[in-house]
Amino acid sequence: MMFRMTILLVFLASAFADESASKVLKKIVKKYDKIENFTAEFIHTEYFKLTGSKNETTGKIYIKDGVKYRLVTEDQEIVTNGKIVWTYTSFNNQLLIDEVKERDGSLLPRDLLYKYPKEYYAILLEDLKIDNEKIYVLKLDPKENVHGFIQSMKLWVNAKSYIISKIEYTDYKNNISSF
Repeated sequence: MMFRMTILLVFLASAFADESASKVLKKIVKKYDKIENFTAEFIHTEYFKLTGSKNETTGKIYIKDGVKYRLVTEDQEIVTNGKIVWTYTSFNNQLLIDEVKERDGSLLPRDLLYKYPKEYYAILLEDLKIDNEKIYVLKLDPKENVHGFIQSMKLWVNAKSYIISKIEYTDYKNNISSF
């Protein structure tokens, strides 16, 4: 009897946590859908599972209308108008021009903020206090009909503004990246 009661309590707790995570995710989506222009400085850290190596890059991203963006790092600048992508690499002084392909599995910076939160289920992992600010940590797993580059994702979200302060994702090769 005690075992059944414990299972019931765990089930109810997870159901309420999922409902809360779902509400938080809806507020994030609503917030970013309203943002026309967005600028952020970032640190991008990549951990490669196969080699055990780690890479860190700093930069700045500018997003306009959720579709156009400019991403600038020390070695590279990527610009798109939503249809064409221009990628300039400084170490070899090379410019590549390509069309944006919606279904090629590419990870576009705008997708992390605008697309993926709409295509994933959310679970609230924890509430944190960082610099006297309440932060929600959400884990996102893809919905059944979503296939692609990202296996799962975690978001650190300010509970007052619903602005994402950190994104961490695991790709299909089990590499981990964070912004």
